[in-house]
Amino acid sequence: MEERCSQQKIRLLITIVDRGKGEKVAEMLRENNVLYNMILLGKGTAKSEILDYLGLGQTEKDLILSILQEENVRNIMNNLNDKMNLKEPGHGIAFTIPVNSVDSALSLDFICSLFNGRKE
Repeated sequence: MEERCSQQKIRLLITIVDRGKGEKVAEMLRENNVLYNMILLGKGTAKSEILDYLGLGQTEKDLILSILQEENVRNIMNNLNDKMNLKEPGHGIAFTIPVNSVDSALSLDFICSLFNGRKE
């Protein structure tokens, strides 16, 4: 019997970096077997004095949404911190949120197929 993935073990990784760095993040994630990455263009609304205070650069951002399994979060976050220098202020931010529910069985099957496609 084929093992189904569990919704409780799925996380949505959100990475926000300066515009133009999103593809580099997505490539690093693909190298770590994160096969679904969506890059969105974002624009911050903070005033420049607030950005200067927080040590942030431009207001135009790339948002990368990625689906990964909970067991891989620590490794992925460490790689992001190392390769994208996210530990330093102004280089971006990454965080995960749990996917507690999926609106349909079809959507869950799609997400599960992303993980099952990596298995040999």
